[in-house]
Amino acid sequence: MSSNKKVIIKTSGITKEYQISKTETLKVLKGIDVEIYEGEIVSIVGPSGAGKSTLLHLIGTLDKPTSGEVFFNGGNVFKLSSNELARFRNTQIGFVFQFHHLLTEFTAIENVSIASMIGGKSIKEIESKAKELLSEVGLGERLNHKPSELSGGEAQRVAIARALINSPKIVLADEPTGNLDSKNSEEVMSLIFELRKKYNKTFVIVTHNEKFAQMTDRTLKMMDGVIV
Repeated sequence: MSSNKKVIIKTSGITKEYQISKTETLKVLKGIDVEIYEGEIVSIVGPSGAGKSTLLHLIGTLDKPTSGEVFFNGGNVFKLSSNELARFRNTQIGFVFQFHHLLTEFTAIENVSIASMIGGKSIKEIESKAKELLSEVGLGERLNHKPSELSGGEAQRVAIARALINSPKIVLADEPTGNLDSKNSEEVMSLIFELRKKYNKTFVIVTHNEKFAQMTDRTLKMMDGVIV
């Protein structure tokens, strides 16, 4: 990535340790320095237990590092109060997980809309944006279907629309194709590239899918809590 690209996320020496007994700590991340540029798609690969999801959770402020810092557009996110941090997470970051985590009793459009209701916009405005995003991900005809009436690939596309509803600057995806067959995986992959092109979104994606990783702008390979 060229140096004239804007750095959107930067981590400086982040470590993460868990106390597993009185005398024993588990070191999951051992000092990670990463820069993510605006508008790029970065994949994070490596064996299970390498610390990939932990790194993603720290970038997304779902968890705090044991030491080190995470900067978003130059600001140190862990200097924010817990209310500011929750607001930051809601407005600036979209999340997509391996399992779509849709609310089973709600329709596709309701699932996408709910994530935006905290922000205080009008219901009408939110629903119109949700409708637009669902059409964008190829589900314009499935707005009123519940998760049980959708295929795995369709449910994951609803989850991607939900991640985009608040117009976040960055989307973090943890194994977004991990639960899908190859056809649905390819659809989700190409959708991510289309969305980047249209909205200039930044995507950071943890994946075991080698084909997907090869398509991304950059791949970070992790092993034993460090980037190799």
